[in-house]
Amino acid sequence: MIVLGLGVAVALGVSAASGADLKLLPTPKSVKVLGGEMPLTAASRIIATDPKLMPLAKIFSGELLTMTQVRMAPVEAKADEAKPGDIVLKINPALRADSEILTVQDREVKRVRDYAHTINVGDTCVVEGWDYRSACEGTATLLQAVTGGDGKAALPKMAIKDWPFADYTSTMIDCARQDVSLNALRTCVVASRFWKVRYLHLHLSDESAMMFPLRKFPQAGRYNGAINNGDIPKVWNREELIELVKYAQDRGVALVPELETPGHCGCYQAALKPLLGDPGLRMMDIADDSVYPTLEEIINDMCDVFTTSPYFHIGGDEIEIDHLKGLPHVVKYLKDHGMRDFDKGGLDDLLKQHVLRLNEVIKKRGKKTIYWGGYQGPPLDPAMKDCIVYCWYAGAQDAINKGMTIISVPWGIVGPRWKWNIFSCNDDQLKRTDSVLGGCRVAWENDAENYANVIIYMKSLVGTTWADARPEGTWAVDPAPTSEADVRARAAACDVQLTKLLQPVTFKGDGDVAEGKYAGPLTVTFPGKVPAGCTVHYTMDGSTPTVKSPAYAGPFKVTGTLRPRAAIFDDASGDPISGYVLGPKMAYREFERSLSTGKPVTASGVKNEQEKAEFAADGWADISKYWGTIPGPQWWQVDLQTEYSIGRIQVIPYWDNNRYYQYTVEVSTDGKDWRPVVDASKNTVPGTEKGYTHKFDAVKARYVRVNMLKNSDNPAVHIVEVRVFEAGK
Repeated sequence: MIVLGLGVAVALGVSAASGADLKLLPTPKSVKVLGGEMPLTAASRIIATDPKLMPLAKIFSGELLTMTQVRMAPVEAKADEAKPGDIVLKINPALRADSEILTVQDREVKRVRDYAHTINVGDTCVVEGWDYRSACEGTATLLQAVTGGDGKAALPKMAIKDWPFADYTSTMIDCARQDVSLNALRTCVVASRFWKVRYLHLHLSDESAMMFPLRKFPQAGRYNGAINNGDIPKVWNREELIELVKYAQDRGVALVPELETPGHCGCYQAALKPLLGDPGLRMMDIADDSVYPTLEEIINDMCDVFTTSPYFHIGGDEIEIDHLKGLPHVVKYLKDHGMRDFDKGGLDDLLKQHVLRLNEVIKKRGKKTIYWGGYQGPPLDPAMKDCIVYCWYAGAQDAINKGMTIISVPWGIVGPRWKWNIFSCNDDQLKRTDSVLGGCRVAWENDAENYANVIIYMKSLVGTTWADARPEGTWAVDPAPTSEADVRARAAACDVQLTKLLQPVTFKGDGDVAEGKYAGPLTVTFPGKVPAGCTVHYTMDGSTPTVKSPAYAGPFKVTGTLRPRAAIFDDASGDPISGYVLGPKMAYREFERSLSTGKPVTASGVKNEQEKAEFAADGWADISKYWGTIPGPQWWQVDLQTEYSIGRIQVIPYWDNNRYYQYTVEVSTDGKDWRPVVDASKNTVPGTEKGYTHKFDAVKARYVRVNMLKNSDNPAVHIVEVRVFEAGK
């Protein structure tokens, strides 16, 4: 049996003097507990005093319904029409923070007193924000503070004033090196809203994939997964990605795109060859001016989708620029452009020009350029101070000394994690007056299911807890938490709230399950509390559930590869009111004995201990054990050891519900003279765990050979299982 819950969330907390009993994270700047509660009932309303606030009112209504099972109508009305028990949402651009906040507005780094919100709970609850996002952040505090459930709910009477210490509170999700679907990103957005993480940084391209759907260059993702032979999904759907941007905006979260340049771009560089130079260089040829029109086209296309972000990240991670060294055209380019020799600073000159040229493109779109700096990246140079530096390994103090603005990206955290803040950037301890725009926590190379546990619940990849180093260290900063025990006590309370919000139902699979695989039918249930007037809709293939997906009505049995997804939908509006349940990825193992099971096998091509030829004749349809080699075409052969009259063959290539394989099958009685019995050389039907079954007139055979001709996804060929059956069976 396997049961999935998204884990335990841990974050930072409030000191006793600030209202610790409320268990709020990150720490509000001012908290006053008034005593008593304001009941929330079916008569309560969520009042949007500005039409712009109606999306938030509807979202907040659904969230409270999910958490408490109390349905409160979202309405547009004036503040003075509020009745006891109502929650009033307001925008007040005159609202000021009590201290300055470092931010970017109109592309300029400046200190402002914007972004504040207030919460006043008495007979009514009034949330007032400087702008829409500030109001979102105020309602996020209420999600942490609301009590009750099973149709009863209340808010503690309190007065709060809060604002972010710095603008850039962010999480980076690696979408390019693992399989991260858009429904997983929706769940990340909901979690970011809960923790007041203002930005979700999407690492969209790398050596192994380009996930962004480019209009002019639709071929950019053609090699996704081929470089590292990974299981990378197809390029995202553009319209669905646009919907995700709005989904995040409506919750007060902005999606920051990253286009990895000029290194770590082999996948899309090869797909666009020769527009970005020779992929064999392992980086873009930035000593060739002709690459920049293509980059400008790509950046503009991405900006057309990521309209809500004031930032654009151009990469700069681990650039292998030494591959340009000594090339005649590079030597000439440095000389023609007045740059230093390669060994005397020409490397930095090339990278500096690259960043500045892309910055000009991004500037035209009204966005601020960010790049990875401080280690194997572009230089830190005063001439580049119009850009923001992600200081991810080193170089924070150097960048500050050169007049640049940084975002702290801790690769390592000095001191207790629960005390960390943005002024501790790896080995550099910065001053509170330094130009630190905020912080970003990165999590590399996790698939959607791991992001559900690593990011959603803020667990760390490198230590005890992810959020020990996150929203508190960027949003609150002062005062520091009083103790680790204080932090963890309030973290546990927030975990309860976040679980109600994100995972009101869970996935449960009963059957023969071990290490992400199962044999025989699995009985699926989605246990949990579903509010009246709502329904759980689910999918089992990793796609995003919608109101048109199957409705859960009770336990059901499944076979095949699974990636369960589910969410609670309001029957009236058809909108999801919960986070998306991300069930575990499970491979179906089906054992069936046939004439080929356990028999001697041979195969052509490169041999690999992890992809043995005998795996394709072990009786198991197990996607983790297959024969594979590169490049196609190649052949795989089994000796049945006895001559049989055969009439049916089942070929099961590797499957992911997208790729297809083309092949032929031949048989022989002596291993010399071969007779064709199957021609699938024009197959375009994507494979599944059932493979392809071929029936034919009875024929004598001792040897069976499968000639693998083509894999639609990458140059390699793979067979999970080949089963051979006697005629009439």
